[in-house]
Amino acid sequence: MQTWISILTNLFPVISALTCCLLMLLTYKDSVQEEERYLKRGLFFFYFSVAFGWACVIVYTWSPRLFVYLNSLCYCSFIMMSVTFYHVVFWLTRVDSSEHFSTWHYGLPVLIPFALLVWSLFVPLDVQVAIVAVDSPLEDVYFYFTRFFTSQLMVAFLFCLCYTLLGLKRLFRYWHLTRERSGDMGEPPLRWLGSVLLLFLVSLCMPLLEPLFAESYWVDFLPIGILLLQFSIISYNVIVGNYVLCPCERGASGDRLVIKKPPLLNKERFEKYMREEKPYLNPELKITDLTGGLQTNRTYLSTFINRTYGMNFNAYINDCRLREMESLLADSTYAGECMTELAIRAGFGCYHSYRRAKKRNITNF
Repeated sequence: MQTWISILTNLFPVISALTCCLLMLLTYKDSVQEEERYLKRGLFFFYFSVAFGWACVIVYTWSPRLFVYLNSLCYCSFIMMSVTFYHVVFWLTRVDSSEHFSTWHYGLPVLIPFALLVWSLFVPLDVQVAIVAVDSPLEDVYFYFTRFFTSQLMVAFLFCLCYTLLGLKRLFRYWHLTRERSGDMGEPPLRWLGSVLLLFLVSLCMPLLEPLFAESYWVDFLPIGILLLQFSIISYNVIVGNYVLCPCERGASGDRLVIKKPPLLNKERFEKYMREEKPYLNPELKITDLTGGLQTNRTYLSTFINRTYGMNFNAYINDCRLREMESLLADSTYAGECMTELAIRAGFGCYHSYRRAKKRNITNF
């Protein structure tokens, strides 16, 4: 019974991670910029590593013999997930064209499991199965192999701690540079990323609470619950576009990407974008639809509109539509069209939406 409870418990992170993989795939085609697609590819590999690692935990509980064949891949996935997430953090917090993520970060996650795979070829299969089942050295000759064979959790702990601290360091640096470049805009960007990194540190402290739950299963549910919370925070903020990425362009040789600093968002640039692009003509416009063209994030843009124009995003967009409606009414080209058609041309979903916006007298800068 305890085995089945453990299997069902470990299924939660597997199902959640695979669901997040699916979300990244489904929203991949909606990405406006190549940088967004790169980000979602990185998150896809992160979620896949997590799903595979937790699936191996289930196999470990259910079939020690099958786990022996998967152990090297399991080892790789447990330490790879920390590196892939740090890669995502690195991508989100780049602010300088000289910053390039080094592929050497992936060296150890590949080299260590490969060394285990090669070593295991010289150890009898029955011995490896016994190590999984008993989790202790069988003979002195296999003592070091056993320690290496069962070292996933300790190595994964060290990788997670190291790369979480590196991620926090980059995030604090990103906040500092953003504040210097843009001035004090209230809430710092990527606060949700800071919460995720702090939750990683909290999950690393879970083993310290084990004595308090010696006769309870809560200690098994807590890290899984934290992991599910992290998945929810990451997926939601990435899907709604609550971030800003440094735009990239191909270099002259076409062989590498050159990072360009995003221009500062100000009133002149914002209004020029609205005049030229007229995104408000789309009745289904959302604030996240503007983040790509303005190279900013949802939180920053919302704060900017509130502070600059004294109204929220929806009020500002309706104000633009009312101005567009006034222009259409004054244009003799559209003299023969009814009010409903003009309202739709101006970006309102229907004539009733136009009447409601006009009644609220939004046109007031």
